[in-house]
Formats: sequence, structure tokens, C-alpha cells
Amino acid sequence: MATQRQYGFGIIGCGTISGVHISAIEQIPGATLVAVCDVDEERAKQTAAEHDADWHTECDELLARDDIDVVNILTWSGHHHIAGVAAAKAGKHVICTKPIDITLEAIDALIAACDENNVKLAATHQLRSFDAYRRIKDAVDEGRLGDLLYGNAFVPWYRSQEYYDDNWHGTRRWDGGALMNQSIHWIDVLLWIMGPVASLCGYVDTAAHRMEVEDIGTAALKFANSAHGLIQGTTLTYEGMPTRIEVHGTKGNVIATADGITLWNVEGEEVVVADVPATSTGAADPRSGLEHAVGAHVVQITDVLRAIEEDRPPMIDGPEARKAVEVILAMYRAGETGQPVTLPLEA
Repeated sequence: MATQRQYGFGIIGCGTISGVHISAIEQIPGATLVAVCDVDEERAKQTAAEHDADWHTECDELLARDDIDVVNILTWSGHHHIAGVAAAKAGKHVICTKPIDITLEAIDALIAACDENNVKLAATHQLRSFDAYRRIKDAVDEGRLGDLLYGNAFVPWYRSQEYYDDNWHGTRRWDGGALMNQSIHWIDVLLWIMGPVASLCGYVDTAAHRMEVEDIGTAALKFANSAHGLIQGTTLTYEGMPTRIEVHGTKGNVIATADGITLWNVEGEEVVVADVPATSTGAADPRSGLEHAVGAHVVQITDVLRAIEEDRPPMIDGPEARKAVEVILAMYRAGETGQPVTLPLEA
């Protein structure tokens, strides 16, 4: 379905992930990149020149433009609500890269600002558009796995000390750690498939890096449907290893490793067993494999444009994107207190 009109896009933040968003925008009929903004003037100029767009170093200048309808917020995670609220007040629809922000207070302020100004708010959790995870989600929704018994998400990744020596990675104010930055995509997928978490207990530590927040977090979960679960996310695993999602029900077991199905053993269906990859994109290098995410971003950004035209929420709106952040914050609380945590949390 083609969009009914042309949409001008603005990019705020020209860091690593901006290339994925820009490539996606350039592939969407009816979407045009108009301008980019970054506090680093040279980076803004270079990004604009590569994509025949205008550039700014001040958000207010970009947001004042009448030729921009949608703004993609790609700044530091803890800055998303600041830029997003400003965009909403300027009448622009808002798309945030993950996480939508890193506190419930900030997320709720962003949701409220978008509601008050009648603009759409969406977050890009692109794994939901990957074939492997959609296949698992469909099987669960159709009851083909039977009653869910347990589901797990493991992100055994690695990041160097140099990665954390810049001015925002691994900070409490702007980033969060291995759970909030790297693992959140797979936590989001786990919740999408398994449903909401009722309670959890766990540990969060900084074990192998000099940084303000965690490089390993582990939690045992009780889902609202009584299923059990595990989450473990790290950036200290030697050389990094592939991610893994496991879903187990009364009629089947399914495992996705490195975002591809490696076990499909479901009652009445053909059994699939695939080789487990030795590594995966992003496991040790945050810049690797980003091109594989472009198609999924196309799907999710296109959905935002259709949501505008159909006046409905995007597939991953503010309240939906808030769920994974809430679980991570509950893991932080459990690690700090040593006590089980019941959800939902109070903002």
C-alpha cells in the first residue's frame, strides 16, 4: 500500500545507527530525507552531503522547518525524550531508535507530549520484523506450541573498554548498560512472544569494565501467564557469541540463534535443526551487520506513515516500547535490593 502523500523526514543524531534509518527512508516511496542535525558540525555536513540533504547543528532549526513531517530521534538514549518532546510540540511525528528512553518518567513525558500535540510516536524495535521472530510469534498466537511453559533470551555479547571510554556509552544518565543498550531488542522480542512479566528476581553487576552501569545482568522471570523465563545480557563475553531466543510449550520447542531458526520441533510439523553460527552480527562490533536491519526498518517506518494516514497507533507505539524498558528497570531494582520485584513498576 503506497502512502497517500509525500513525507519529509528529519534526522536528529548522525551517529552509527543513522545510516540504517536513512537507507530505510530512501527505500520508502513517498518518503524524502530533508535535513539532518548533529551537534558535531562536520558529521552533520558529511551526512547531509552523502544524502543530498540540508544540515543543522541546532534541533530547533530543524524542527522549525515546514517541509519536515516526521523526525527520527537517534541521539543518546537518555536524550530521546528531550528531542522527542520538542519535536511533538513542533507538530512533528516522532520515531525513536531503541530504547525509547531509559526512565519511565521520561517515556511517560514523551507519550504525553505526543498525545497532547496529536502526533504519532513510534520506536524502532526492528527484530519484530525479522522473519524468524515473526514465525515464532505467529505459531504462539495460533496455539501451535500449545500452552507456553518457559521462554528465554540470551545476549552474550562483548564490547571493548574503548567503547565505554567515550562520553556517553555505559553512563547512567545517557545510556544504561548491557541490558538497556544491547539486550533490549531481544528482551522486547521475548515479551512480544511470551506476554507481560508479573515478577522477577536477579542480579546486575559491573564485572569486567570501567563504567557506571552493568556489563552483565541475569534475571529469572514469572510471566503473567504463569510461564517461567530467563534473561541474561552481557558485554563481557569473550569475543562475543550469538544471541538466542528459546520458546517452549506443551506442543513444541523453538530456538532462534543469531536471529535465525536453529530448532523448530513443533507437533505435527516438519522438524528443522540448523547449524548454530559461531558468531553473529553485533556480537563484538557495534557497526557490523547493520545493513541487515535496513529492511526491517523499512517495514516499521512505513507502518508509521500508514498509521498517520489511518489515524491509528503505530505497531510499536510509546506504551508498547515502554514494556521492555520497564522489565530492565525491574532487573536493576532487583539487583540493587536483592529482593523479588513485582510489575508493573510505579513511574
